[in-house]
Parts: sequence; C-alpha cells; structure tokens
Amino acid sequence: MSRLEPKPWSNPHLPRALAALAALALAAPAGAQTCHLEWATMRDGVQLATEVYLPDGASGPFPTILQRTPYNRSPANIAAASACLNPTFRAWAGRGYAALNQDVRGRFRSQGTMNAMQQEALDGYDAIEWAAAQPWSTGKVGTLGGSYVGLTQWQPGKLAPPHLAAIAPSITASDYHDHWTYVNGVFDLYFGLSWMLVTFAGEQYVRNLEAMGAPDVQAQTTAWLTTGTSKLLGEWAHTLPLTSFPEYGITAPGASHQLAPYYYDWLAHPTYDDFWARLDVEPHYQDVKVPALNSGAWYDIFQVGTVRNFRHMRAEAGTADARAGTKLVMNCCGHAGASGLIQWGPARTDPALTVRFFDRYLKGLDNGFEREPAVHLDVLVPPDTGTAGTSFLVTADAFPLPGTEYQELFLTSRGHANTRNGDGALVATPGKAANGNPDRFTYDPADPVPTVGGNMCCNTVVLPAAAHDQSAVELRDDVLVYTGEPLEADLAVIGPVAVKLWAKTSATDTDFTAKLVDVHPDGIAHNVLDRIVRARFRYGSKLPPTLVEPGKPYEYAIDLGNTATIFRRGHRVRLEISSSNFPHFARNLNTGASNEATSEMQRANQTILHDGAHRSRLVLPVAPGVHVP
Repeated sequence: MSRLEPKPWSNPHLPRALAALAALALAAPAGAQTCHLEWATMRDGVQLATEVYLPDGASGPFPTILQRTPYNRSPANIAAASACLNPTFRAWAGRGYAALNQDVRGRFRSQGTMNAMQQEALDGYDAIEWAAAQPWSTGKVGTLGGSYVGLTQWQPGKLAPPHLAAIAPSITASDYHDHWTYVNGVFDLYFGLSWMLVTFAGEQYVRNLEAMGAPDVQAQTTAWLTTGTSKLLGEWAHTLPLTSFPEYGITAPGASHQLAPYYYDWLAHPTYDDFWARLDVEPHYQDVKVPALNSGAWYDIFQVGTVRNFRHMRAEAGTADARAGTKLVMNCCGHAGASGLIQWGPARTDPALTVRFFDRYLKGLDNGFEREPAVHLDVLVPPDTGTAGTSFLVTADAFPLPGTEYQELFLTSRGHANTRNGDGALVATPGKAANGNPDRFTYDPADPVPTVGGNMCCNTVVLPAAAHDQSAVELRDDVLVYTGEPLEADLAVIGPVAVKLWAKTSATDTDFTAKLVDVHPDGIAHNVLDRIVRARFRYGSKLPPTLVEPGKPYEYAIDLGNTATIFRRGHRVRLEISSSNFPHFARNLNTGASNEATSEMQRANQTILHDGAHRSRLVLPVAPGVHVP
C-alpha cells in the first residue's frame, strides 16, 4: 500500500468535524488500493469528476461507497486539493470497497455551475445509478459524509434510487429553511457569511481567477480570504439591509460567475415556501427506502435536524429494514470542534459502527448491526472547577430515552431579574415565591447581546463556538437571568429542552432568545443550549407569519434543541432570556417590516410575564436511571 498523504482538505476554517469521518474508516485495517479519475455524466450532459479507489490485486466487482462533496479543494490551500490521495477512501478501498470521491457540480474539477442545495437531488440520483452500473461495482451503493455532504445524501435519498442501499449522513439537517439557513424564522447570519467565505464563494473565486488565466491565484485568493475574515464580525455582520451585502454577488472583471448568488436566494425567501419545500426532507421519510446511520453532536449547528432525521426514519421510513437499521450516534461538538472553553475529552461512542453499518448493508454480512441499540450517546459531564470535563456512553432503543420524565422549572422574580445579580429564580412550584411582578428590558438592535459560544459554524477561530462562560453577558441589563438553587443530587438532562415563555412587546415584531446554562461551583456559567424565535413565526416556521399586537401577551414555545448532560450536585440550573444573540443571528429591527430588505430600526420594550395566568417555564427532559459511572 502506498503511503497515506496528508489530508487534502486540511484547513482550519473548514468544519473540523469532517476529520472524524476519516477516523471512522481508518480505525479498521486496510489493504493495498489503486485510484484513478473517472467522469460521471449527469442527465443534462454535465460531467462530474470522480476519484475511484479500488482494492489492488482483488477481482471485482465491489460494493460501492460514494461521497459527493464540494470540499475536495480548499480555497485556503489550492495545492493540497484532492488528487487520489484521500486517506478515508484509501482505507475503504483497502477494506474491499469501491470508494468514490466525487466533486459536486461546479466545484473543483467538475463541470457546470453550482446552484447550492438545489442541484443535489437529481445529480445525486444520477451519480448513484452511474456508480452502480460500472464494471467495478456490485450494484449496491452506499453514501457517506458530513455537513453539506449529508445534504448530498438526503436529497437523492428522497427519490429512492434503485441501487441505493444505505446512507450515513453526519452533522447535517432535515429542513434547510429551519435550523440550517434560518432558525425559527431568524436568518443564521454568522453561518451564512462564514460558510460562504471559506467554502463556496472562495472556491468560485478560485475558479474565476483560473478561467481568466490570472497569475498568482493562491496569493490573490489568500488576500481575499484574509480581508473577508477581518471583516466578518464588523463591517460584514453589521451591513443593513442584509440583502445589500455585496461581496457574494461580485463578478470579477473577465469572469462570468458571481461568487455565491444562492446566498441572496436564501435571503429572498425568509418564509417557508416552494423554494424550501422542494428541499425539505421531513415530508419524505416514507420515500426513503434504506437505513440511515445518523451521526451528530450536541454543540453542532445541525443537531436538531440530525435528531429529527433519526426519529422520523425509525417511525416512517419506507421499508422495515430502513426503520430497523436507522441509528443515532451523538458526540460532543461537531462543527464547533474544540473551540469551546469547556473540553469534554475523547468520544466514547464506537468508531467501528460505520464500518459495521456498511459491511451489513453493502456486503450483506450478518454482523448483527440491525440488532445494535438504536441510540448511542456521549453524555457530557462538566467539571466543578476549571474547564476539563468528561463524558460517558449511554445506549438505548429510543430517543428521548425510555422512562424520560419532564421536569418544569418556573420563572419567578420580584420584577428585577435583569443581570445575574438580580432576583430572578427558577422554582419547581410556581407559587413557592412571589412571582406576580413581570420583568422588563429594552431591546436595542443597535446594541445587541453579543454571541458567546453556542451551536455554530463555520469559522470558529474568529467566533468560537460550543461551551463558554456566560458571566460577562449576564451583566447586561437587557439579559434576564433566572437561577435555581444548588442541586442536591446529579440531574441527568437527556433529550429535547423547551421554554414556554409568556411575553409582550411594544413592537409589532421582535425576537426572544433563551439560553440554558450550567452554573459551576467555581462560578463558571457555561451554555448548554440556546435558540431564538421570531415573534411573527411564533406558531412555527412552516406556517404563514403573523405580526403581534403591541402590548398583548403571547406564549412563545422555544425549542432549544437536544442535549445529554449531567447537571452535577452543587451546580445550578440557569435560564437567560433576552432578544438578541449577535452576530450568530441576524437582528430583528422591531419595525414589522422585512428584516432582510430594510435597515430602519427601533427599540422594543419587552415584558416577561410569570404570574398565575402566565406560567413561563423551562421544561427539562430528565433520565432518572442515568448516573455518572
């Protein structure tokens, strides 16, 4: 076997979690392999470059694993582009597979113009059927990969290609309007800006320079990336209207392609409409006929969709084998990488699961994979002091875990919950403390609450993600803080967390944010989950938006996402309520007009209610049988 070369996609700005996919394959022994380039022809004649890795010295045909990716060339390091040197696919070929690494349409070596997301259903279908028809293939094709490369699996999966046998999507979503581009109606600003910069827009920048025959392509690209990175948190994030941001619509002199025109398509469709419905996986689980190994992470930007894909596939997939073979594997951090203040140590889940999955469904080995527990979870255990946490493994047959109990903690105060020095509290019984006085704060879009950690992507060097100390944020007067008493015993919170918030506003539209926090005995207060909801989407992001009546109370159901964490004895449960988390999420300008196409802003006076008629509360999924080993 020839020597494995460095990872061709090594780039600190790309999702670090993609490295885990290589580790899954490399955990198993591999034999010798060969690689050559072939061209897969799509139905419209466009040809996609495909690296074909085959076992050396073995007679085929072979079961086939396909990755369809836009990431085979990093704009930050053009010279390190993939050239039959990908260690993941060498390892798969060494295990007896035909392993394919394909550039999607309009990226790196492939022909055509990229139309992000929209192109992947038909191209994916054609690529799977092309692979199955090749002489080196048995006709059984599986797919793998993470993030956008998970999208390139779900999109053709909805169309049920006849030769697709299994999919292994990692750190990816289910609904590309909600919890991908928008979150409960709010544009995921930092994700959109940073993802495009270091990936699609950057790659198109390279392609434009190459098409013009420009000298020093790497030097020019590096300069463009450096400038963009320096502007991310300042000029770029603060640009209003959002649609006036110019950079991704630029066409260089002599070039024929804008850098990322689809960025503006996303902003042009802030509501769930036909544009998003064409992409949505959630109405189509019954059309997916093959098992899905879903891998995700608690601090990953797409963790909500990862869990939705698992739960609905187990219940609704189009065949019994697909339902039985679908699994969920959750670790710590995903796209957030190791950028958090709190570190959780090595993952406890089994890295060989992916190998066993494909051996079962592509090779037909009776290895018992379908009888494995359906759920494999890393449960996070924070420290009492310092920043070194740990984790332990829990397996089960469902998520949330069987026997989960839902514990309600009610918001209460004497009307002064502003900052962590205020009188906000969380209590198990709503009448335990005086709770009739509402809490108030003013949300000013010109001075939003800054983002400190969370489930983010894609440049976590500029804006770190995952678990960070929230103590400084909690000193702002526009952040309400509700804290429970020190816990007398460990509390295992595993499953979906929700906030039921009664609020009124002086505006016709505004946002409300909620953040679940673990307060350590040494004073560190790390974020566990956070989400946002736009008032006009209070009934759900797939329903038509409706403005609110100023001064009228409404109940906002904020799905914070999923977690598996232990609130240790002596720690305290905390909930933060505010109206912004910037630049993670675009600011609501509070006017009721378009938040994407306008720039006028005004302040909103917010009131949080927690009296007898308005039971604002935090709902925690508690697994009573789970304990730290």
